[in-house]
This record gives sequence, structure tokens and C-alpha cells, in this order.
Amino acid sequence: MQILEDILTGSWVTLTMMAPYLLLGFLLSGILSVVLPVRWVKRHLARPGKRSVVKAAILGVPLPLCSCGVLPVAAWMRRHGGSKGAVGAFLLSTPQTGVDGFLVALGLLGLGMALYIPVAAFVSGIVMGLVLNFFKDPPREPEADEENHGNTLPAPLRIVRHGFVTIAGDIAVPLAGGVLISGVITGLVDENQLSMYGDGILTKLLIVAVATPMYVCDIASLPVAAAMLASGLSPGTVFVFLMAGPATNAATFTTVSKLIGKNEAVVYLVCALGLAISMGVLLDELSPVLPPIEAVHSHGESISLWETMSAIALIAVLVNGKIQRMRTA
Repeated sequence: MQILEDILTGSWVTLTMMAPYLLLGFLLSGILSVVLPVRWVKRHLARPGKRSVVKAAILGVPLPLCSCGVLPVAAWMRRHGGSKGAVGAFLLSTPQTGVDGFLVALGLLGLGMALYIPVAAFVSGIVMGLVLNFFKDPPREPEADEENHGNTLPAPLRIVRHGFVTIAGDIAVPLAGGVLISGVITGLVDENQLSMYGDGILTKLLIVAVATPMYVCDIASLPVAAAMLASGLSPGTVFVFLMAGPATNAATFTTVSKLIGKNEAVVYLVCALGLAISMGVLLDELSPVLPPIEAVHSHGESISLWETMSAIALIAVLVNGKIQRMRTA
């Protein structure tokens, strides 16, 4: 019973951590459906070339979206013709950082880490997109209701319908599976105990093994990273945790599989993990010449009333979105 309680608690904690960011993602995806015409996405992100990948990475780095908040936006991109490479670049680069993440990283980990994270996110996003461009991507046409029926509604209603019904319904099932898997890991593993294993390649691999299925958004992972850094782990090892958790968790993987294909999702995962380790090793080499990287401040996590209310609202949105999508299928 204790194990079941730990799993359920871990799943609930995961849900409360992701809920505010995911709701923000639904809102942003709805706004994008109104302010960005489909032809813009086709022109800039649908072509399987380098330019669409670079543009997707540039778009993703500053956005304040975590690994779950990015999923609705990526789904919107894909539904409206975004190429596999562009979607992959956006999915990898966006959750690693953002304007908010940069400021928090600056306060917790120092200027060196705060600068390195967005640069690494941009570079890794481009590499991921170029790899995924090797997969055949037949032309995709927008759904009829997005092109016609949706445009007859007032803009606020179109934002709500697209973000909180269409996209929410699309990702509800794979997201729920990912939350459960993440809850199993989050509820049974204490990341802070990893500091006893040193800071070499084996430790980076261990960090990857623990962080990969776990939901750890970029903001929530920073206090843990500060504790790791304070305990003596190298900056590169800490960075592996910061990249692997937000970019490769179970919730992301199950949804990516639906968006771009199962084989592509496996390649996405392997490539993301390889990039995380490579970028971590590079940071260990560069840290002596970078601005200071240090644990400026760390604190324990607690579930706020806002996060609890957001989690309840998220459950309602996902259930309603899935029901509505089933009715229109």
C-alpha cells in the first residue's frame, strides 16, 4: 500500500507541477491558431529543410513553456503542416529554457549556467531537427474544421475551442499515460541522493536514466539542480539533469510518438539523450572560462494553492476535450 500511495502522490505532484504551464500552453496554442495563419506555418515551418529547423529553434528558445506546455503548441504546428524536423527542433529547444527560466537560472545557478542553457537548447534543437529531416514526411493538409468552421467563430471562442478542446483532446490519453509513468519514478526516486556517485560519465548516464522518464519542468528542476551543484556535482553533470528531464520525460515521449511517428520518437529520444550527455561534457570543459556557475540559492518544493487549482482545472479540460473530440470523431 505504501508503494501505491507513493506512486499516486508522485503522479499528483507531477500533475500540479505541470498544470499551470500546460494550461498556458493550451492558451498559447489557441492564440497562435488565430494570430498565425496556416499559410505562415506552411511557408516557414513545413518545408523539410534547414531554414524551417532554425526558425523553429529560434521560436522555441525564448518561449516560457515547459515540456508539457510545449506539447499543445507542437501539436498545433504539426496539425497545420509543420515538418517533422521543425516540430522536433521546437520540442527539444523550447522546454529547456525560456525568458522565465533564464531569470530563475541566473538567480539559482549563476550567470555561466544561465547563458549556457539557452545556447545549448538552440544548438541541440537544430541538430535534432536536421536528424528528423531524414525521415520521409508526406504533405499534411489542415483539418477541414480548422480551416472553415473555426473561422466563423469570434476570435476568443476560436482560441478556447482550439486550445482547450481540440488540442487538449488530442493529447489527453498519451499525456495521462506519461503522467502515471512519471509518477512512478518521481514517487520512488530521490534525485538528490545521486550526488554520492561522483561526476564522471557513469554519473551522467545515471542521471539520464533517472531523469528520462521523469516529469521535471525547467523551472521546477532548477532548485534540484542547485542542490546537486551545492553537493559537489560538476556543472556538466547538473546540466545533463536540466536537459534530460524537461526534454525527454515520459509525457513528452508518448505524445511525440503520436505527432511524428513511433520510429521518429525513438530517434528523438536517443538523439536527445546523446545531446544532453555531449553538452554536459562540453560544459565541464568550458566551465573554467565561463562566468561563475554556482549554487546561489536552493529551496524545497511545496504544492501551492494555485498549483492545486490548476491541476483540478487541467483534469477538467483534458476530460472535456477528450469527450468533445470523441463526439466529433
